[in-house]
Amino acid sequence: MGTAAARLTELRHRNRSGDGLLRGSVTIDQIYAHFQHERLDLHHPRGGGPKFLERPLMDNYRRYLEMVASDYLGEGADHGMARAMEDLSDAAELAAPWEFGDLMHSGHPEVRRGEMVTYDRPPKRHRLTEAELAAKTRLRWPTLPGEIKGLIARRRRLG
Repeated sequence: MGTAAARLTELRHRNRSGDGLLRGSVTIDQIYAHFQHERLDLHHPRGGGPKFLERPLMDNYRRYLEMVASDYLGEGADHGMARAMEDLSDAAELAAPWEFGDLMHSGHPEVRRGEMVTYDRPPKRHRLTEAELAAKTRLRWPTLPGEIKGLIARRRRLG
């Protein structure tokens, strides 16, 4: 068993709590993700909508903190943070616009301890290439808002 000080030292080493700040993130990695996330005036007739990452985070942040805390003494805080970020990615998947499926399946959960990555799951759907974006745009061009058309045109010029 050892002394309390020895056990606390062992716990600190097991959780790497001296190795830097524990941070979790979920990135939705599509060029138009920010536009879709922030625009409250867009219509999504097939499901999903704006604030697809922010809403699940704000609705569940207490539960995510509990996941980190409950794993701290067992498998470690990094494990709890990875569970929380996977849950957030799943929740964003359900809340994101569903039309083509690429945005909703682009969640990329990651956990860092200081500068070290301790968990990194790639997104289920890759970031669309220029050719894939162009094909998708051709399907939707007549109904796209002017701002999206401008974003696509700028991207093509810079490409």
